[in-house]
Formats: sequence, structure tokens, C-alpha cells
Amino acid sequence: MIERGPSGVVLAGAAALGAYQIGVLDHLVTHVAPALDAGLGLEVLSGTSAGAIHAAALASNIDDPGAAVAKMRAAWTSLRLDEMLRPSAIELLSMLSELAGRPERIHRILQALGARGGLVDPRPVARLAAQAVDRVAIGEHLRRRRLAGVAVSATEVATGRATVFHQARHPPAVSGAVMVPVELAPEHVLASASMPVLFPAVAIGGELYCDGGLRQMVPLSPALHLGARRVLVVSAVARIDDDAFAGAARRAAVASPLYLAGKALDALFSDGVESDLDRLRQVNRLLDAGTRRYGAGFAASLDRDLASVGAPPVRPIDAVHLQPSRDLGALAAAYVASDDFARRARGATSRAFRCVAGDNGARGGGLLAYLLFDGGFAAQLIDLGHDDARARHDELVALFAQDVRALPVRTQG
Repeated sequence: MIERGPSGVVLAGAAALGAYQIGVLDHLVTHVAPALDAGLGLEVLSGTSAGAIHAAALASNIDDPGAAVAKMRAAWTSLRLDEMLRPSAIELLSMLSELAGRPERIHRILQALGARGGLVDPRPVARLAAQAVDRVAIGEHLRRRRLAGVAVSATEVATGRATVFHQARHPPAVSGAVMVPVELAPEHVLASASMPVLFPAVAIGGELYCDGGLRQMVPLSPALHLGARRVLVVSAVARIDDDAFAGAARRAAVASPLYLAGKALDALFSDGVESDLDRLRQVNRLLDAGTRRYGAGFAASLDRDLASVGAPPVRPIDAVHLQPSRDLGALAAAYVASDDFARRARGATSRAFRCVAGDNGARGGGLLAYLLFDGGFAAQLIDLGHDDARARHDELVALFAQDVRALPVRTQG
């Protein structure tokens, strides 16, 4: 057997669309793992936003990833929109007074009344973060070499700098984002998942941190720094035009700020994925070309030269990229208009969502999809993730197989 490098999973952030990742992970543990002689062998886990919660849950249950997936599935499908996005009158007043240039005395009064700096109640997300992290288990998995490392990405509010909180067996090479070694705790995960404006920033070590997706939507480089040489990248955004949303209705919606906001989020969440994967593929092509031109010793010679200037070695990376096969804006708009949503969500927030969706779902569906923290919609996303992973089953088995001779070709999906 010719063994390959460590494998890992990279979970990109996308707010409420993060439920899609659970379907992909479920297929991994229930169908891909049984097809492998040595199991999945997930050694490196990296996540941002909702992906940070999932990465922490897997790291805490690396010996039984199915239990982590089941726990996260139950958490997602139990969400209620009117509980997750519960507007706070104090927070709205605080934001309005901030815009009006409030005096310090008003600031102190609002803080005393409970103003936190986010428009909705952060407690449901805080509970998810707390359930995901088991400090003792993560430390034990690292000591027993079941896990090489876990990383969650956040953004330092004061500087806007990408910060990667990580816990690993060996210190990684630092490049780009600041790699901060920690004993992973719920506050690190909560910081990564804290969406600005909606949820308050999280204080860690005297600094405030928020959603890592602002600077590092796809936490691919941390996974590589932690040693991953084979990665599954799961993003929850796809640039797909659903036929049902095409044509005149979509063209009419272009002038809508809601439509444009949804498309802006799509661009933000998806461009990082493609950029990271394009760089990865280019490095692979360069290494392949160098080996063809200069022989099998090319990579080793290159690494020696890099080491002489203090740079880390360059390795070929096998990657599979999974993303939704359907337009999630269309899916969200249809769900908001459904009887199921009407039965589950009857508060002010859900009524606002129905108004935004309106008669023309193309207008606001894209934006609503990111904010639709509802168990019914999450269940649809999970099913879609499972279906998409099943369609790529053979590639996933090849990616996680330990014996390189069993592989037909390198997968670059």
C-alpha cells in the first residue's frame, strides 16, 4: 500500500445555508465511510461561520462522527425562525441612536437595559456553539493522534484582520491569516458564527471578533497549514439559475435592493471558494509540469530551495468541491410561500419574510435564504446536501481512500 497524506474537510460559511453541509457530512459517515477499509480518517477540520460549529462538533466526536452529524441535524431541524431572529426593541433603539450620534449617557443607559450590539437574540447560536465543543474530547483525540488539528476562522473587529483559532498536534506554518493556537472553546466558535449587525461580536482576550466569513469565507488555507493533503471543500452557495426563476420575473427584480443584496452575498460567499480552488489547481499543474520537465526529483529540489529562504514546502493537493445543485433562493422563496412555513412560523419575523418574498420570489429569495433559520428549510437543505454528495459518491470514496493505487485519477472537482 502507498499511503497518501492526511485528509480533511473544509466547511465554508453561509449563514442559514450552512444546514446544507449536514447532508453532505451525513452521506460521508453513512455511505462513504463503510466503503473504505480504514474509514474516513478525518484528520484536519476547518470551518467558518456555521461551518465552524460543524467542524468543532466533528473534532469533538472524531471517533464517532455519525453522532456529531446526528446532533447537528437535530439542532438544525429544531430551529424556529421567530426564535432565532427575534428583533429586540432595545437593539433597534440602540442602532438608531448610534446613527443619530447618541451621547455617552444614552449609551450607558442602553447598555444597562441589555443592548448587546446585535439586532437579534444570540442565545440560540450560543447554545449551538456550546453543544458543539467538547474541550476534553478534542484534547484527547489530538493526544491519541486521531486528529491532527481543528481550526475556526474569525475576523478581528478592530483591525479587520482574519484570525484563525486552531488547536493542533504540531504548530503550523503561518501565512496570510494569523494562526492563533488555543484550546478550542465555545467562544471561538461563536465568534466565527457571529454575523455583524444580527449578532453581537464576541470578546476573546480583550479583543472583539465576529464572523470569519468577512475576510476568509473559505477556510482552505488553515486546513493546508494544519497538514491536510486531501480536502473535501463544502460550500453552500452555487451560481445556478433555476428555470422557474428565469426570464421576465428575474429581469424585473434586478432593480430591487433585496435582489441585489442577495446577489451581493452570493458573490461574497462563492468568489472565495473559486479563488482558493483555482490557486490550488494552479499549484498542482505547476508541480506536475515541473516533474514532467525535470524528473521525479523536482518537488524535493523545489522544497529545499524554499526551505533555504524559510518558506514552507509545496505539496500537490487533492480536492473535491461540493456545492448545491439547485438555486437556493428559489428554494427559500418556495418554502416561505408554503403551508408548512405558515404552520411553523407565525410571528412578526415570519410575516416579514412572507412580505419580502411576495408574489415574485425572485425579488427577495436570495437574501431570505441566508436568513431563513427555520427547521423546515434546514431539512430541505440537508436533503439536498445528501443528494449532491450521493451524486459524487465515487469521487468521495477516491478522495478518502488511503491506498493511492486504488485511485483512477486525481480529483480536482
